Amino acid sequence: MITPGSIIRNAFVNRLGKCLFLILIFGTFPVTVAQAQDSCEVELKEADQKYRSGEFNAALALINGCLSRKEATQQDQAWAYKLLGKVYIARENTGDAKRAFRTMLELNPQMTLDATQETPEVMAIFNEVKMAFEQQRLRTGKSRKWLWIGAGGLTAAGITAAIILKGGNEEGFVPPPGRPPR
Repeated sequence: MITPGSIIRNAFVNRLGKCLFLILIFGTFPVTVAQAQDSCEVELKEADQKYRSGEFNAALALINGCLSRKEATQQDQAWAYKLLGKVYIARENTGDAKRAFRTMLELNPQMTLDATQETPEVMAIFNEVKMAFEQQRLRTGKSRKWLWIGAGGLTAAGITAAIILKGGNEEGFVPPPGRPPR
């Protein structure tokens, strides 16, 4: 027999079931993303060890695995490109090393290499890329600065011309504020 109490109880159980389902689905999502980020960090640490022990192909596989993940943070990607540049130098592929270091700097301009931990060749190539990167940033920064100054000057000139042409007293000038017109 259907009673008002059984209808309420069934509705409650149905809603409770839906809530538990949503908690189960969405409650595990942050854990999954955190595990993916942690495993990328673990992979990069392992890739660094492989690089230092001369296992360059294994290091490349780990680095590319991390870079292919959509969940990799920008910091992890920058670290991966840093390692990638060092591996390319070890494999005597200077062009790809420079591109990797450039990408690293685009992701994190403050990232550097420790001269006490790296070979002179790695430091020389990195410093060359860093200097070119900084010079380009300064050039584009200056050009943007002049663009803003130019646009501001044009705006000020336009406003001034509009005020002068729009009106004023019989002499064609707008009286200064706070001074009664003649």
